[in-house]
Amino acid sequence: MAPITKLVLPVAGLGKRLRPLTNRKPKALVHLADEPLLSYMLHEASASGITEVSIVASPQHERHFRRYIKNYAKGFPTIKNIHLRIQRRPLGDGHAVLQAHDLLGNDAVAVRFPDDLVLARKPILKSLMDFYSTHRAPVLLLERVPKRFVSRYGIAGAVAVRNRSVAKAGRRHLIKMLVEKPPIYEAPSNLAIVGGYIITPRMLRGLARKFRTLKNYGNDALRLIVAFQSELAAGRKVYGLEFSGRRLDCGTLEGFYRADKIVREYKLKNEKNI
Repeated sequence: MAPITKLVLPVAGLGKRLRPLTNRKPKALVHLADEPLLSYMLHEASASGITEVSIVASPQHERHFRRYIKNYAKGFPTIKNIHLRIQRRPLGDGHAVLQAHDLLGNDAVAVRFPDDLVLARKPILKSLMDFYSTHRAPVLLLERVPKRFVSRYGIAGAVAVRNRSVAKAGRRHLIKMLVEKPPIYEAPSNLAIVGGYIITPRMLRGLARKFRTLKNYGNDALRLIVAFQSELAAGRKVYGLEFSGRRLDCGTLEGFYRADKIVREYKLKNEKNI
């Protein structure tokens, strides 16, 4: 089995919850502790052994990301190629990943979202990749959230599985069901999906077939969670990694300013893997 070397970064959101910071630049390029959010993802990718990155952006932000790639790409020498793909319509994160389908080949690929920054001793992306190499099945990054917040996330119903080999990275779960943004009384747990995935070529092909048969082309019509739900429906295994570390939600102004303070303090302590 070939190691994972490719990463997709969907960054096509308009960042409405981060206004006014996003009035003149996309959310992924807003500076957190003196670095663009996107740079933290590329640091994480580089430290995890990723050699090829596909950034999927919206048309109105294309020039910003082209400028970023031109000015910043050399700062990640282990990443050989950074591609830019444009998502012409906001049809969901599953549709965003499909924009890079032709670049992904026949191996598993990682997906990360820049507004979910994770502070951990080992890069969280590397933990997901190592998990996949052990179990050879799709993986979701999970975090327990307060029950009052479950309606904001995709939620997993899961069974915990002991495994010493991943104990330091976090708790391992076998996923039984996935529900997108359920009301509290319908949520199977408080295990939330938080911006990290390993997906297989079969899942990508399934997303492409699903898109071809879509009747509704409204916003978020094709979500990435659909590919995982299809794997479960077919009786195949899907895992979740409840990580060890601290997630910083940079998707709101309150969360962003809190994260900025925390990351500045973190950098002062000369910690690695950020």
